Amino acid sequence: MLALTVGGFLAAQGADASNTTAVDVNATQSLGTVSNVATGMNTATFDGHLNDSAVIPALTGAGVNALRYPGGSTADVYHWQTNTTESGQGYANPANGFDDFMGIAQKTGASPIITVNYGSGTAAEAAAWVKYANVTKHYGVKYWELGNEVSGDGTYGSKWEYNTKPKGATTYANNIADYITQMKAVDPSIKVGAVLNTYNSWPDGLVASKYGDTADWNTTVLKKDGPKLDFVIIHYYPTSSSEADLLGQNKNIASLISHTRAEINQYAGSNAANIKIMITETNATYEPDSVPAALYAADTYMTFLQNGVDNIDWWDLHNGPTSTTSKLPDGLTDYGDGGALSSGGCAGSVCEPTANTPFPSYYGLQAVGGFATPGAEMVGTTSSNSAVTSYAVKTATGLKLMLVNHSAQASEPVSISYSGFNAAGVTSAQQFSDATKKLQQISGVNASALTLPPYSITILKLSGSNVAPGPSCTVTAGAVTWQGGYTENVKITNNGPATTNWKITFGLPAHERVTASWNLTHSQSGSTVTSQAVSYDKTIASGATLPFGFVAAGSGKNAAQPSWYALNGVRCTNR
Repeated sequence: MLALTVGGFLAAQGADASNTTAVDVNATQSLGTVSNVATGMNTATFDGHLNDSAVIPALTGAGVNALRYPGGSTADVYHWQTNTTESGQGYANPANGFDDFMGIAQKTGASPIITVNYGSGTAAEAAAWVKYANVTKHYGVKYWELGNEVSGDGTYGSKWEYNTKPKGATTYANNIADYITQMKAVDPSIKVGAVLNTYNSWPDGLVASKYGDTADWNTTVLKKDGPKLDFVIIHYYPTSSSEADLLGQNKNIASLISHTRAEINQYAGSNAANIKIMITETNATYEPDSVPAALYAADTYMTFLQNGVDNIDWWDLHNGPTSTTSKLPDGLTDYGDGGALSSGGCAGSVCEPTANTPFPSYYGLQAVGGFATPGAEMVGTTSSNSAVTSYAVKTATGLKLMLVNHSAQASEPVSISYSGFNAAGVTSAQQFSDATKKLQQISGVNASALTLPPYSITILKLSGSNVAPGPSCTVTAGAVTWQGGYTENVKITNNGPATTNWKITFGLPAHERVTASWNLTHSQSGSTVTSQAVSYDKTIASGATLPFGFVAAGSGKNAAQPSWYALNGVRCTNR
């Protein structure tokens, strides 16, 4: 997995090199292509502001290209034909019926993602919805979810999801097989998705034997329905206790997705490779109306995309304040409102801004929407500083770089190097920061060095040309292992011209840490270790070999050595 990186604003150069974050962009390392439904937003039939005139420009201005409907748990009590909910189970605005929603989707150009009623509906009702949408009205709705968070129906004890059917994973798996059959009989071209439990989050791994299950939810559903599924659904609401904790949540995403993909590969049979992963709900559950929530949005969307996810949907467009509000350190008020736009509601005597006023999270989503456009190729980046995350995409006109500074108080000077891309200059730049609280154009930007203000997102659009990767290196390595760690001895030969102030990076398996090194200095961010020259070894001549070594711990008896090495951002080959 590629490490996260970098952040910032553009400004002063000439910072002390020892305090500068080094960001390397490897334009030859592809991390996949951005899908055409990557930047999504949840909408809801209960939203009293869904049809406001400000909504269309807000959605298009944020680059939103997917809209989910009819709204989380409401989906499992919602009857689309009458635009009503089950008695006593929520509210459906008369102005927010399916055709009203489709009007918004068509005006914004966003792809609809429809969650059908599993909890109180039937397969026939879902199939009728498909027929109305795609045969009668020719809307061409492609994505259909089979219920919302269905395992929260009391199967594992806690209950927040309405479900009139018998509980358990086996029942859900058997029932949605009928949903799939009936829905695809109407329109075979649709894509259907099943609800999974989020890895390493309750109730993942539990077996509800009292309801006849013999395996956990994900295993049961994938074994039964894997051959018929087009995608699976995960919701990501990480629990955070501080702003720093919130801004570290993206580090868990690679593991979450790799485990989910492994489950799909293990249990879904020959169709596994065709099953996509979609994150149809996420939000910053800590201080959702804060500037860190915007940074969380940018990091979370981009990290999910880099790990092969097709779609991420923010919860939600309008939500409303909770009963508890708080004053944030920067003077903003946190209303506990998960919406990207204000609903204009009040919590006691504390009232939100006018309806449709953007909260900071909106600007994080807007940053992603303008950066990770459909069809763009995501490429590798590394950062020497865990406080700065970095992302890059290649487009037909050049390269774009996003830098996110997690430091609450400190500006972060950054130097940028490029491999496989010759940066001619910065054609435009945007920045969101705690100081401005808006995503706005900035000027005077340098493609190779800038300083990022505290709590900020900076996007550089670069002109230039792709170039073949330059000569790199060959590597030989051997290890001595023991219980809990190993010593790695490495020799890297420089196959290109002499290089001064070189940088060697390498990737460790998860949970391993470098505890000591020699013949270089080291720092580690996630699974990526960045190593630089010591005072007596600043230059590696052409054809010369650099010997170095390190001690890694935390890997157990059967230690796994680095999966790759790179010299100045270009991968080495094994000798």
